[in-house]
Amino acid sequence: MSLISIEIEDEWIKTAQWFGNIKDFITEALKSYSVDQCISHIKDISAKIAAYNKKYLCNYETFTNAVQTDKEFLMKIESQNPLWEEDAMEWEYWLEEYRAWQNRLEVILQQ
Repeated sequence: MSLISIEIEDEWIKTAQWFGNIKDFITEALKSYSVDQCISHIKDISAKIAAYNKKYLCNYETFTNAVQTDKEFLMKIESQNPLWEEDAMEWEYWLEEYRAWQNRLEVILQQ
């Protein structure tokens, strides 16, 4: 754990002290803020993933399996979306980001 010092106006400190131990209060406030930010970020990422699911009418796992094993599917995708490979890379990236932020949120919630 690293210690960080920050300046906070006296009025904020005086008000926070009414709610108990200042360190606990600040820790809980930061945790709450972090949870909110993670959830917001996860929602944004989910929207990007949903756009690819809608565009290709399937989820990423089904898509990658189909482009590798279904020649007709691949031909249809290539004719409709010549840049499908770029989409697939971005889709995979957003899925990895989604998992990473979900994990980060779980860690925060367990503390």
